[in-house]
Amino acid sequence: MSPSPFVAWTSLLALWPLAQATFTITDPSDVINPADWAADNAILADYNVTPILYQTDTIVGPYTYNGQAANISHATLTVSKNDTSVLVVSNGSDVSVEYSTIVKYGYSSNLFQASFYGLNAAVNVANGSTLSLSNVNITTHHGAANLYTYGSGSTTYVDNAWLYSSGPTSHGLYAGGNGTVHAQNVVHYSGGNRCSSFSGDNPAGYIHVQNAVAHTDGVGSAICYALGLCNMTNVIGHASHAPVTFSDGVQTTIWTNSDLTAGLLGGVVLFSSATIESGASVTFDNSKLTVLGKTMPGLWFGNIIANANIISSQINNTASGILAVANYSQVTQDFDYYAGYVDNNDLSPAEATINVQESTLSGLLVAYNGSSINFNLTQYSTWKGSTQSGFGAAYFGVSLDATSNWTLTANTTTLQNFTDADSTLSNIASNGFYIRYNSTSSANKQWAGKTISLQGGGSFIPI
Repeated sequence: MSPSPFVAWTSLLALWPLAQATFTITDPSDVINPADWAADNAILADYNVTPILYQTDTIVGPYTYNGQAANISHATLTVSKNDTSVLVVSNGSDVSVEYSTIVKYGYSSNLFQASFYGLNAAVNVANGSTLSLSNVNITTHHGAANLYTYGSGSTTYVDNAWLYSSGPTSHGLYAGGNGTVHAQNVVHYSGGNRCSSFSGDNPAGYIHVQNAVAHTDGVGSAICYALGLCNMTNVIGHASHAPVTFSDGVQTTIWTNSDLTAGLLGGVVLFSSATIESGASVTFDNSKLTVLGKTMPGLWFGNIIANANIISSQINNTASGILAVANYSQVTQDFDYYAGYVDNNDLSPAEATINVQESTLSGLLVAYNGSSINFNLTQYSTWKGSTQSGFGAAYFGVSLDATSNWTLTANTTTLQNFTDADSTLSNIASNGFYIRYNSTSSANKQWAGKTISLQGGGSFIPI
């Protein structure tokens, strides 16, 4: 087992609000060089196959437990074979593995089956079984998930795990079919494409992670792919070529006391790959999100009705200056660009609600093609930014409570809904810019069509 940084990490989190310092975080790519597996990571996940929504092959492996109880300790478990797992725990089994190493080589013949049903994963848990992993090292190559937990009543508990994977669809901790994973003290690295550190899949996976370091290098490889629940606490995550979160449909993602960096598309991408749905949410609580790209927003919404809750958190978007985008769009199958009308004309405008508490944020709110953003500042929050309409119609609402402030950086697009607990608007610094509001909107009736002078030389103007 490689040494774990969790004691230092937990201590630093406690000090974070008081002081900032530079420190080094290690992950499994510092031990196994990704360059040695470049050919493996260059293999693209091929999903251009006919979807079969049931498991087509029996999951097999040299260490299989079927309705059994067992304990494995100080062992090395390996296999080098295609479409084969190392450890299979099924049909009500209760197995524990401690102080052991699990190594998997071998390709998957069907990446769709690998993605949805765990074919070729190093460790498979299914059919109401329980697996406990403690002080384990799981290494996979050629496109194999480290751990897959499937089915209602199937639960995996992980404590102190070192996870490395290369090749496509080689997620770290992976749950589907209403399976659940509880993990703490985890370090993970994946180098392949579409290989999230922590992932749920159809119809839902429930992932709970505490005290983790996660690093992904592949395109479309998020820190958390939410299809179900991603509940993340004390996580340092760096997704070099992906958002930190993909959320497809009505899913829930919670980041608490975490420091996260995204390198492609956006910091968080909430979308629906099917018809528009309502109820998706992402929460950042005492966390920091950094987006690196020059066009990347902190938050992106497409073909979805969703909420983002920002509580005592930071969104560092200095490269792009874009805080949030809502659009008539979704993500391509390859997760490398946003698909618009030309790619798919059966979409709907996004409806985003962003609730901000005890946070200081900056950047533009941008809406395209009939989409809307409602931005609510409460509990001593501050925003430095403005609204901007992209192509087509856009709808914006801004709300400030009596403790919150807004500093304008540009003239606004017409606000369909503007509310301010301070009727004199003294909590707005205009810098010479103006706010336009729709005077015929019933949501704006408190302003009675008035023009109000703002601090800094700007105006609040009815349209």
